[in-house]
Amino acid sequence: MLSAPALGAMVDVPVSLVFCAAAVLVAILLVVAAVAWGALRRAAPADLPVVLLGVAHVISALCGLLPWGRPTPPPALPQQPTRETEPSAAPTVVLMRAEPAEPAVVRSTER
Repeated sequence: MLSAPALGAMVDVPVSLVFCAAAVLVAILLVVAAVAWGALRRAAPADLPVVLLGVAHVISALCGLLPWGRPTPPPALPQQPTRETEPSAAPTVVLMRAEPAEPAVVRSTER
């Protein structure tokens, strides 16, 4: 219920400002509806939970444009199942000798 001071404050607002604010709100609602409709139309039925969560992200982000709205972080997107990692390579064995190795003798095959 509106009190008398609230009614008096509404009278002081120019009509053009009220129409402008209403036009902005309608435009935001149309953007949300268009994004949701396009995303839901193209999504596979198996992907609907992820698509709806994405639409929730869009709506939350657009709430920041409203003077009284505060965007709330929607739940995180589900993670893709992790693939099994490849087994690690066999350990490398390094032999250490006390004496230096002799250089290999290269024989020439040309005569």
